[in-house]
Amino acid sequence: MSLDAQVTKRKERQFDEPSPLVRRYALKIAEASGGLPILDVACGSGRNAFPLRKLGCTVICIDRDLSRLPKQPLSIPSDLSGPTGPELIPRQMDLLKDSWPFSESSIGGIINIHFFSPSLLPAFERSLAPGGYLLLETVPGCGGNYLELPKAGTVRSAFENVFGIESYHERKVGPEGVDAVTVRVLARKGSQRANR
Repeated sequence: MSLDAQVTKRKERQFDEPSPLVRRYALKIAEASGGLPILDVACGSGRNAFPLRKLGCTVICIDRDLSRLPKQPLSIPSDLSGPTGPELIPRQMDLLKDSWPFSESSIGGIINIHFFSPSLLPAFERSLAPGGYLLLETVPGCGGNYLELPKAGTVRSAFENVFGIESYHERKVGPEGVDAVTVRVLARKGSQRANR
């Protein structure tokens, strides 16, 4: 295999690997889900759903285009497979245009990696069951991405009355004079942990 082919293969593998943030918190999210399904919002290839499914969770993969999800089921341990085993459920929807279909407290956890729409935040809050986790990471601040990123403090203020924020990190991005930040947050609904 040529060096170029090896580099391309390595990049493809890295792209399909779960986000480091998901790998770090998957077990915590799975354990707190209470057997309710977990949403992978803007799922893409489903890379972030797989670790949760391997932990025994049913994951609803939402995206406008589901063509990148694998057609074959993910191989999981035999003690988790079968009619009551974890599923990966595709759900096609335009997150910016379609109505939010999930009822109050019906979701055990939400992961939202590299997609951000402030209009979804109230829906996340409503749908997430008490004790469930929300893991959110905005798009990185490269190129013109800063145009779709929130202002400093807005994500924290949107959640701090209902969620216990367990991990929160903002990083300023964009040109001088622009108030835009990337955000990584892990928050638990109804949790009384001290905000950090």
